[in-house]
Amino acid sequence: MAEIVVRDNSRCGLCGRKVRLSYKAPHPLSPTIDHVVPLAAGGDDTRANVQLAHFGCNSRKGTGGSQQLALIG
Repeated sequence: MAEIVVRDNSRCGLCGRKVRLSYKAPHPLSPTIDHVVPLAAGGDDTRANVQLAHFGCNSRKGTGGSQQLALIG
């Protein structure tokens, strides 16, 4: 997860706010890895298809929809 945190500048890929790395799930601001295209929808488990997300944002997204991943670097 550390590589994704650095790449995404500690910001949630869903809402854009800072992710609190010291918080633990199920705190809504705790860090999770979100699959941009969900695995259930044919997405893969690669760096290009994941982004940092708040636990709360990721939970609300569920397996529905996909957001465009802004690749950095």
